[in-house]
Amino acid sequence: MKWYTKVLLVLAVLLLLAVGLFWLSIQTRVSIADFLNIEKGPTADVTPSSAVTAQFAGVSTLLLSDGETTILTDGYFSRPGALQVGFGKIEPDEEDVKWGVKRLGITTLDVILVVHSHFDHAMDAPIVSKLTGAPVYGSASTANICRGLDLPEQQIRLLEENKPLQFGKFRVTPILSKHYEFPNPKVREAALGGNQEITEPLVPPVKQDAYKMGGAYTFYFEHPFGNFLLQSSAGWKEHALDSIKADLVFLGVGGLGAQTEAYQSEYFRQIVDQLAPKEVILIHWDALTGAVQEPLQGEVWLIDKLMGKTQETFDVVEREMAGRPDIFLYTLPKWEKRELFR
Repeated sequence: MKWYTKVLLVLAVLLLLAVGLFWLSIQTRVSIADFLNIEKGPTADVTPSSAVTAQFAGVSTLLLSDGETTILTDGYFSRPGALQVGFGKIEPDEEDVKWGVKRLGITTLDVILVVHSHFDHAMDAPIVSKLTGAPVYGSASTANICRGLDLPEQQIRLLEENKPLQFGKFRVTPILSKHYEFPNPKVREAALGGNQEITEPLVPPVKQDAYKMGGAYTFYFEHPFGNFLLQSSAGWKEHALDSIKADLVFLGVGGLGAQTEAYQSEYFRQIVDQLAPKEVILIHWDALTGAVQEPLQGEVWLIDKLMGKTQETFDVVEREMAGRPDIFLYTLPKWEKRELFR
């Protein structure tokens, strides 16, 4: 065998090995056992029909209800695969959206609140709106995602910073915040750099980075039975929450394990210490990819190691909450109704 033939064989073997390792890295999912171990259980007695409840569908999709008014945050169900997100184009999967809406038991829906316009928050909102008739409230960028899917203008509403909205007994105030700061400079520039507005109707399929952030909102909910904050993204805006206290915080922690210890500690100080809740429920810790029909799962290994750091994120939460022993810490099971207040 000639020397160059041997070289070509070695290169072929190395190429096959690299392809195999890449394939394995986008098929293997990281463990989320620690998050599942702190799931909030059902109440010991029967939940009254008037109680404020929450159902979790993954990432920061929550169905909130008090028996009279029903609110959905984001409504992300399509869950494209890792290869699609990384290298292809994505679009809503209407069948998956229909499945998710049905699995949550939605028969009537009053409003859809979108925290920001990245695909894992806003992509499916117009489809949910078409299926239910509920209006979509979001940024101007979210509005253009809706227009790209031909949602009627009367179902598109723009959020105004610090202007409260009334939905039944829920008073919801949108507070302009900041998105999680990706530590990787290239990822940060793609996700948060430059013009982060969607200025024209966005017609899918498109690359995932076409879903520009468009402004990150925190939602403060006031209800006669209790007040709570939805902080979807692990970022903050100085003094934005200075006048607010909450009984409960839905705390987004996605990617927190990849940040510096100073950033991690400051995030808990800015959100948890400022609001002084009795209870923290973690959100935005699970995978952005994978079929919605599957149980909650960790992200694929490659994405997790580049951006997510799931286990490191749980370790951060555990460390920070150890210094706040009077606050109960939970996650929510997928789909199941859990009582927040009565």
